[in-house]
Amino acid sequence: MSVNAAIEVRGLSKKYGAKSAVDGIDLTVERGEIFALLGPNGAGKTTTVEILEGYRKASSGDVRVLGFDPATKGNAAQRWRNQIGIVLQSTSDAADLSVVETISHYANYYEILEMLNR
Repeated sequence: MSVNAAIEVRGLSKKYGAKSAVDGIDLTVERGEIFALLGPNGAGKTTTVEILEGYRKASSGDVRVLGFDPATKGNAAQRWRNQIGIVLQSTSDAADLSVVETISHYANYYEILEMLNR
């Protein structure tokens, strides 16, 4: 796998029982490249992106985002997550929060809490 690629995926699969949501994806996205993942409903786009985020575990295959395996846990994973940003396709958990509460909520995903106290 290339150390210069932003995203590199080889043989990515995700199965739910006998159903394959993702079946053998290979792709490389170079740093600075603009990339779109398009397909019909049920094609595995969201599942693939969730695996790239580390939110969902792959059934098989190799995945690297910024040279890191998103399935990794612990301090190394937290440092990696500090380098990325994620925009969910839908959310409703902040509907009743103020702006400050919303910022505080999402800031908890990162190790930059000291910035909020300035």
